[in-house]
Amino acid sequence: MNLWRKRKRLPAMCAVSAVLGASILLSGCGASAPGLVDRLNAGDVNDLQQPVSAEQLRYNKDKIFHGLGGWPKPPLYQGNPFGSGGIGDTNNRYMYEGLFFFIRSMNNVYNLLAESSEESEGATTVHLHRNVKWHDGAPFTSKDVWAYYRLNNGAEVTKYLTSIEIPDDYTVIFHWMNPAPYPELRKLLLAQDLQGQIPYHIYKQYVDKADALLKEAKPLTDKSKDGPFNLDITDELSKKIALNWNEFTRSGPKIPVGTGPYKFEKVTTTDMLLDKFEDYWRPNAVNYDKIWLKNVPELSAQYALIKAGKLDWYDGTPPKDILESLLKQNKNLLHYRMFDPASVGLMYNIRNQPFENIKFRQALTYVLDKSKLREIGNYYGQENPKISMTGIMPSSLSKEVDASVLDKMTDYSHNPEKAAALLTEIGWKKGNDGLWHDPEGKVPSFIIGAPNNWAPGVNSAQIAAEQLTKFGIPTKLKAVDSTIYFSNADKGQYDMSMDWVDVSWGFQNPWSSMRVLFWQGTKTKVGFPNVKKKDAEGNEVDTGKLDLKVKGIDGKIYDIDKEMKRYPFVQDEQERRQIIDNLAWIANENCWGVNFFQNTTGAWINTKTMAGHYPMMDEIVKYDRDMPLATDPEDQLAITHLNHGFNSTYMPQEYWPR
Repeated sequence: MNLWRKRKRLPAMCAVSAVLGASILLSGCGASAPGLVDRLNAGDVNDLQQPVSAEQLRYNKDKIFHGLGGWPKPPLYQGNPFGSGGIGDTNNRYMYEGLFFFIRSMNNVYNLLAESSEESEGATTVHLHRNVKWHDGAPFTSKDVWAYYRLNNGAEVTKYLTSIEIPDDYTVIFHWMNPAPYPELRKLLLAQDLQGQIPYHIYKQYVDKADALLKEAKPLTDKSKDGPFNLDITDELSKKIALNWNEFTRSGPKIPVGTGPYKFEKVTTTDMLLDKFEDYWRPNAVNYDKIWLKNVPELSAQYALIKAGKLDWYDGTPPKDILESLLKQNKNLLHYRMFDPASVGLMYNIRNQPFENIKFRQALTYVLDKSKLREIGNYYGQENPKISMTGIMPSSLSKEVDASVLDKMTDYSHNPEKAAALLTEIGWKKGNDGLWHDPEGKVPSFIIGAPNNWAPGVNSAQIAAEQLTKFGIPTKLKAVDSTIYFSNADKGQYDMSMDWVDVSWGFQNPWSSMRVLFWQGTKTKVGFPNVKKKDAEGNEVDTGKLDLKVKGIDGKIYDIDKEMKRYPFVQDEQERRQIIDNLAWIANENCWGVNFFQNTTGAWINTKTMAGHYPMMDEIVKYDRDMPLATDPEDQLAITHLNHGFNSTYMPQEYWPR
């Protein structure tokens, strides 16, 4: 019986439950499969690595891909990915596509909706595939790409464009500002967007309204300002554009319409079903007929599903004891570790005394023993005891920063004696009670804030608080609900704040990670000052523009905002490297925060239900399925393909049901 064909006779909730229950039973039917190591020792490699016919499928006869996801609870779930509540990150990966596909941890960019592209002095020309359809059957054309950026004109790349030309249905020409960003950066800027999200034929009225409003704007003459398509968006015009955008986010189809390999079928609070899109333009890339996703927020419940073999694929590396237990209890599981381009760390709030004093910040940093912080926060992470916070992932430092500059950076390795000397130098004294007294004779106490649902941050912050307290500086952890923590931290309500530091959420380019430090999340938690200006009534208002001028490695004073803004337009690679060298040195020297450790994440495969070209195949027996960090670039790339969070879009096209 094909339960999938009978689902429409059942109420929605019952259909989901019946189908998912059947799929679980099917995934476990038949004789128990030998463990992965046993099969490799027996030379049973082809069975693991080759797709098989439908008649030969043993454990996943319905060809259902089982995974986890997250989405707004119905009825908040809707078809507009930009709307309130949205559709959830999961749908972006299965249902939507961009011109390019990129692996964010390695900067590998591939053509996707773009068949090809070429660069000229001031333009990037993209040629689209001609047989792409939206899920409702309408053709995907260059008008849709144009619509994406005219309506979604807050997209970052629009700050570097003057216009988008569409000479025919399958050609898009992006015209860059003069000077244009250097060529390698242009494609990265375009690759971070999912341009196949705003079908023009559905959202025509809002796209046309946005286009008309943009045409009212004059060319931008003030180079210190940013505007889409190099336009000067006045406050009045900005309000109109925002109103149109808000109306757009409340409109649209009830279910998502994309160009991706899977179409929306059903959603409940806990389950989502997606169907293979029969008219998908790359039919040979789709190996599963269905996608079944479970929304399971609790880690313990996720681990239970992994152990029971109910998932084909899972992202993440749990604590050491849990990882080893899962592998021991299910011999078909295979785990790969991989570096995360993000570090767990602490930021000092320089708005509060005495954190505005660099020597005080340095003293606290010398107190911290990073090996202990890493062991409790992420056993498999990588610590760099010498740095404070540089804006660059530790694993990329030697690649992105010149060795001579690294040698000149202040070494912050654990050194309580040096911490004590610095505190004494700025007038602090240690009393008979073992506590440090400030220059006024007081014993201050400090708070480290952290989101309470982030285990690596909370656990390592607790150890940091204990280390500082033991040294004689009373410190407590305040774990706060994540719904309010980040707002509180940005407002400076904690002396120190936990978050991802030395991180890039987009492409791996040192400038991209420096933006997090100087322009985005780290900036607000550290409390970097902004430029102020007078409004029409004479009131002082915050412009949001960074007002940070500090001494560089050569002793000169640098305006950080200007350095960050000029970087994309510097065509000479050596000059760009010098900018990054200087900014990394400045960040480390000023000690605005502490990089506890670079996170290590990972990916799991259930080898009983999924076949494919597993990376590091010849080493699986040696490591008994617990694979170490890969050193070979090809293995590293293959492993990053396994982790949803490292792909701008995703589908299990390199693996097959068994």
